Amino acid sequence: MDHKEALKLLSSNQVDEIQKSLHYFCSNGSISDVSTLMPLINHDQFKIRKLAVTTLSTIIKENLINHYCQIAQDVRLKLGSIMEKLDPRIVEEIGNDLYCENESRRLRAVQILGLLKKNPKTRQILANLIKDRDVKIRATAINLLGKMIGPHDQDLVLSLLTDEDTRVRANTVEALESMQNKRLVPILLRLRLDPNNRIRANVLKALYNLGYTDIESDLLDMLSLENPFMKASALWVLSQITIKAQSLEDAAGECMLNDNPMVVKNAKNALERIATPKAKGYVKYLSGIFSDN
Repeated sequence: MDHKEALKLLSSNQVDEIQKSLHYFCSNGSISDVSTLMPLINHDQFKIRKLAVTTLSTIIKENLINHYCQIAQDVRLKLGSIMEKLDPRIVEEIGNDLYCENESRRLRAVQILGLLKKNPKTRQILANLIKDRDVKIRATAINLLGKMIGPHDQDLVLSLLTDEDTRVRANTVEALESMQNKRLVPILLRLRLDPNNRIRANVLKALYNLGYTDIESDLLDMLSLENPFMKASALWVLSQITIKAQSLEDAAGECMLNDNPMVVKNAKNALERIATPKAKGYVKYLSGIFSDN
């Protein structure tokens, strides 16, 4: 059976022919087939309704796992919503993929869990995954968990600030920021001099957004270092927050003359965020100054 024949059988009056078509789509269906199959979940035959739900859930799950990065975020969210409505057991089914041998499939399964925020079991599964052996799984789980848990669950996240992997610690800081709990400021202040550029930048951004705005000297220290990653990260912070300080404006302007493309790009973004006449002048007159070299 090919795709054209399977589509034709969907309009059949014979239950067995519709079932054959659904079995085909279950193994070969794509995201573009979802809208075509959706009406079958209201079919007058129970067998068809049940198989249609299974088929749609399988199509969505498999395509998200195999083509996650190629699917737009808004489409992912819609597909996740459809899965939740179709099959309350979808979290358990995705859970099976979390324990397979294929590491790529496991990571995609974790990312799909992030689309199922309404399911009460999702949070617990993610909480269990923050201790997974795979650092990518841990980092992704804490990132997603931080968007779901409330201010009374901070102990779960705080335990990850000492994780051996910098990605996990950086994601943990982002999770703490998302809680919007100002009582976390003293804890974050201990990390403001972290040797890792991403962690340090995330901490300063989190502090600022939690109400601790005295970070000018910290950003200047990062910008004064020779390490291009530190400079770029400090400039990234400036592009994410609204802070007005002439010293930072001038330091960002100086970075427009840096020989590192990443630093220059972030400097431009930072100055565009600052958006004063002077900042705009830096961008206007220093952009591409070395483009002919």
